[in-house]
Amino acid sequence: MNTPDPMFEALDRLARAADSRPAGDPMPGIVRKARANRRRANALVAGGLVAVAAAGFGLSSVVGVPQLSREPGYAETPTMSPSPIPTPTPSRSPSSSPDEPDLGEYDGADADVDGDGAADATRILVPAHILALAGVPEDGVRVPEDVSVTSDDVRLQVEFAAGGTAEVRLGRTLAPTIVGTPDLDGNGTADVVLAFSGGDSGWLKIFTWDDGTVVQAEPADGSPPELVNEGDLFIAPGVASSILADGELISWVDATDPPSDEVRVWTWRLEQNRLVATEADEVQCFSREDQRPRPC
Repeated sequence: MNTPDPMFEALDRLARAADSRPAGDPMPGIVRKARANRRRANALVAGGLVAVAAAGFGLSSVVGVPQLSREPGYAETPTMSPSPIPTPTPSRSPSSSPDEPDLGEYDGADADVDGDGAADATRILVPAHILALAGVPEDGVRVPEDVSVTSDDVRLQVEFAAGGTAEVRLGRTLAPTIVGTPDLDGNGTADVVLAFSGGDSGWLKIFTWDDGTVVQAEPADGSPPELVNEGDLFIAPGVASSILADGELISWVDATDPPSDEVRVWTWRLEQNRLVATEADEVQCFSREDQRPRPC
C-alpha cells in the first residue's frame, strides 16, 4: 500500500482547477483586498479629522490621527499618545509676588535721600485701580487738590540711583503729596515731607535716611501737644497749622483768644531722627497773602 503524498495531491488539485477555469488575472483577490484596505484607511482618516474638529485641539493631542502607509493596501493602526502638560505663562514679572497688587505712581520727586550725591526717585504708590477710579492719568499727574484719594495700600518708595529700593508701607490712609525734600538736620541727606489732607484737616509726616533705610521721624517727647497728633504734625484751621516753607518746617497756633492775626511759631529740626520744636522769641503775624507767619 502506497502512502499518499500531501504535496503531490495539492499540485494535482491545482492542475485540475486550471484545466476547468479560464485564465485571467492571477491576483484578483489580492487586488480587491488592497482596495478595501485603502477605503478603510481613508474612512479612518476622515473620521479622525471630524473628531478632532468636533472636540477641539485637546483631542488631537490625545488621539493620534491614523495616516496611510507608504505601502499600498495597508493602513497603520491608530496610536495613543499622552497629552502634553501645558507650561503656565506667568502673569507678573519674576521679581513680583503673585499677591502683590499692581501699583501706580500718585506723586513723585527726585532728591538725594541717601547722601551719595545722586538724585533718588521718591514716589507715592497706590493700587493702579485706585488711580483709575480717581481719574489720575498714566503720566502720574495728581488729581486736583480738592480731591482726596484713600486706599488700603499706600506706600512711600525710594529707588536709589546706586541700585536698590527702600519702601515704607503707610497702610490705609489718604494718599499724600510730597511737599518737599529739605535737609532738616544738615547731614547732607534729603528728608521727605509728606502732606495728608482731607477736608478741613490734615497732617504732615517726615521721613529720613537712617542706617541704610528710610524711617519716619516723629516729634520728640515733650513737643507742644497742640502741634502733634499720634506722631504727626497736626493741621486744623483755628487749632494748629504746619507747612514747609523756604526749606524750613514750621508750625503755629493762635496767640490770642478770640483768634487774631497774631500767632505763636515753632521751627522744627531733626536730631537723631526725632523732630525737635523751637519756639520763636516773638509773636508773628499771619500773612493772608503768603499763607504763612511773618514778622509783624
